[in-house]
Amino acid sequence: MKYILSSILALAMGVTASVAQIPGMMSMPSAQPLEGTSLGANETIAYDGIALGNRVKLRGYVDFIYNYKDDATGDDARFTTAGDVDFLFDFSPVTGEAHLSLNPNPEPGEDEVTLEQAFGRYSFNQDFNISFGRQLTALGFDADEAPGLYAVTPAYTLGSGKHGSQGNYADGIRANFNNGQFGFTFGLHDSYWAEDSDTAFNDHFAIDIAASVMIVPGLEARLGYAHEDGEVTGPGDDNIDQFNAWLAYKPGDLTLALEFDIFDIYGDELWDIMFLANYQFVDWFGATFRYSHEDLEEFGGAESNADRFTLALLFTLTDNLFINFEFSHTELDMTGGDDDAEELYIEGLFTF
Repeated sequence: MKYILSSILALAMGVTASVAQIPGMMSMPSAQPLEGTSLGANETIAYDGIALGNRVKLRGYVDFIYNYKDDATGDDARFTTAGDVDFLFDFSPVTGEAHLSLNPNPEPGEDEVTLEQAFGRYSFNQDFNISFGRQLTALGFDADEAPGLYAVTPAYTLGSGKHGSQGNYADGIRANFNNGQFGFTFGLHDSYWAEDSDTAFNDHFAIDIAASVMIVPGLEARLGYAHEDGEVTGPGDDNIDQFNAWLAYKPGDLTLALEFDIFDIYGDELWDIMFLANYQFVDWFGATFRYSHEDLEEFGGAESNADRFTLALLFTLTDNLFINFEFSHTELDMTGGDDDAEELYIEGLFTF
């Protein structure tokens, strides 16, 4: 089976590389060093998009993935399609965004169209603003959406993915500061990881706080902490805590990142670490190597460890069309037995 996966991947790489070199095709510019941190910044005005008038822009993407997985339960292959449509509003000093998530093949209990984010923002000056509504949470290196990832999939598969380390959205109000070199955000929410409920706000609330500094151009360090105070049934604790730290260095076409998390989840303890290296070899081709380790100790003594190795090959066909390949190998060490998993992803990503 591993030989078949390797053969498919090699064939796909060869075909895509040939297509990417067709004369006249546009390509994405090489990555440039960051001049400042984005934490706390008002990015609504700066985002590119399709102008729908003087004050409204539209952007989004369509993400189509073929996924093959081989583990102890057997092999499984499937197609998945997802999309996102964002509306950006500029009534300066008031700005806002509304994000719709599109899922044509929802799981039972899920909706085909959901309101992912909806928030407004008032900017007192170019450095300080207050945002309110449903917003992306502040912790985690991975982007919440496919166009911002350095691979097809996020880094974590065990506890971090389950409990929402990345790509989580929460209702609340947030104070933000950003002067380019330094960024800061502090948020108050009714929940952070748990599902929304009818629990009174004073009995169930969450906070998050994060700070980021651009040490030198291209070298950014970020620290963050989140706490959710709630009520759960059972013998475990009723709180969730997360500490997150990451360091990223982006000198030109190279990106290096190191991330570390510690969770306390209703009495369960989890820590994880991730290392990522990405290099843009030419305008139309880049590659990512990523390693992540997760260590979960559940209430009652059960333990789970996961080591995941990922190689992603990223091809730019035009400014708006990308073909990406990922192969991941995961080694699981769990109470009651071990398991290995091989995953192959082929992604077509269209952005607008």
